[in-house]
Amino acid sequence: MPSPIQKTSVSQQVVDYVLNCIDQGDLKQGDCLPGEREFAESLGISRVPLREGISALAAIGIVDKRHGEGNFIAQFSPEILSRILRTYTRLDHNLADDLFEARSLVEGAAARLAARNATPEDIGELHRMVEQMKEDVRAYVQGEKTLAYMLQQDDKFHLQCAAASHNEFYIQFVGILHDFGTNAGLYEQTYGQNPEKYYVSLDFHSRLVSAIESKNEHEAQEIMCSHIESIRFNTEHR
Repeated sequence: MPSPIQKTSVSQQVVDYVLNCIDQGDLKQGDCLPGEREFAESLGISRVPLREGISALAAIGIVDKRHGEGNFIAQFSPEILSRILRTYTRLDHNLADDLFEARSLVEGAAARLAARNATPEDIGELHRMVEQMKEDVRAYVQGEKTLAYMLQQDDKFHLQCAAASHNEFYIQFVGILHDFGTNAGLYEQTYGQNPEKYYVSLDFHSRLVSAIESKNEHEAQEIMCSHIESIRFNTEHR
């Protein structure tokens, strides 16, 4: 691990120290931090700033505090970064545009790669999800499914498309973007006011899976980008 911080260090420097350890590979997901007394002594500080620093790391999801077990480096989740984004940003019109542009770039590229790398198992799961969506949309239009359920299923489909790319960075980025947009309530009014708009999404999903299955990279990317542009248009003109 890096050399201990100086005695004048405060809680922010504890945060920086732990993050540096993660950056350098000295701490990994699932690793347990030293006990409070041992950790404070090794850093040359008192327990108060140490506790404050650990609490700050826990608040943003870097550290998982387990009662009676200790403090652990948390497993990565898109919710961690999206939570930070929601804390420091406000989803105004301009930021919504930025989000859709990011989705188009990232998900378009992920769809292109999915057409190249998808396994038969990936394609089978995507087909299964489209068939399930056909039933879900019918049920939603008839008032038998909730909007929350539909948004969750839609997220799962897009995450599965990213998973079919077999590129870990795209998988994580798509998860972050979807978590941010969904939890910010960006899509609720659009699909809540007009449930039949999900038929448009269903058509895009079906054509996207066909493009991935046929390994047509250009078409897969184009369909995904058009799909996201359609969502943006519906959101702006709800």
